[in-house]
Amino acid sequence: MTRVLLTGATGFLGRHVVQKLLTQKHEVFAFVRPTSHSDQLLQQGVDLRVGDLSDRISLQVALNGVDVLLNISSLGFGHSLNIVRAAEAAGVQRAVFISTTAIFTKLPTVTKLMRLEAERLIKSSTLSYTILRPTMIYGTPRDRNIWRLINYLRRWSIMPIIGSGQSLQQPVYVEDVAGAVVCAMEADQAIGKAYILAGARPISFIQMVDMISGLLGRRVAPVHISSLFGQVGALFLGSLGVKITVEQIRRLEENKAFDFSSAATDLCYTPLAFEHGVAREVNYLNSIEG
Repeated sequence: MTRVLLTGATGFLGRHVVQKLLTQKHEVFAFVRPTSHSDQLLQQGVDLRVGDLSDRISLQVALNGVDVLLNISSLGFGHSLNIVRAAEAAGVQRAVFISTTAIFTKLPTVTKLMRLEAERLIKSSTLSYTILRPTMIYGTPRDRNIWRLINYLRRWSIMPIIGSGQSLQQPVYVEDVAGAVVCAMEADQAIGKAYILAGARPISFIQMVDMISGLLGRRVAPVHISSLFGQVGALFLGSLGVKITVEQIRRLEENKAFDFSSAATDLCYTPLAFEHGVAREVNYLNSIEG
């Protein structure tokens, strides 16, 4: 039985990884903040180890006796040095880190630089590491992207679209990412490598809107607006507390199509096509409102 400690276990992806680990009879520990909502983890029999990623000592103590670290927490918050050094000091045999394909953006963003530095620290460490770079993750009501889009299209008949709407996306279903995480920690061939985790095929945003609208049985009219207008709107909405940034608006016009063939080979990764994943979401929405 492998002793596994997760960071980010209470998050969107983390909860799915926990379930897969428990199903495979691993001994699961979760590194959580004192204020975390951890009741579900306790009910599942997960052992909680309390601390904060900003406190290297508390993380090192939590890692004592652990075989594998699964770092599901974002690498974009500046804690990577603490995480790497704590894992090294604790003698962790294996570590899997969740990064993101956002590191490939051509925009000079602060989060990109922070994540690139985090990956550099991981690669230069003594850890037997694997880095996983998912695209936009969706699935279940905890998803902050596609679930919100579904609910918007269910209520409104007009969809604002930045630019042409033809830039490609490749969203990945959360269960596929969780499966890859667990597979990576057990795959010797994945040590010292980084993998892209993307959906089965690229799809444009306007195709996504059409697909979801069709599943909902609705007709939705696209309204195209310029990127500049969208960025000004993001600034205005941000001032009102709405969580949308200029960076997010600008990234909508970037093509985000990726080759995941290495993950398919080394991690037996066979992602769900978007039309099947989003159909699950719509069916679930219909069931809870039925």
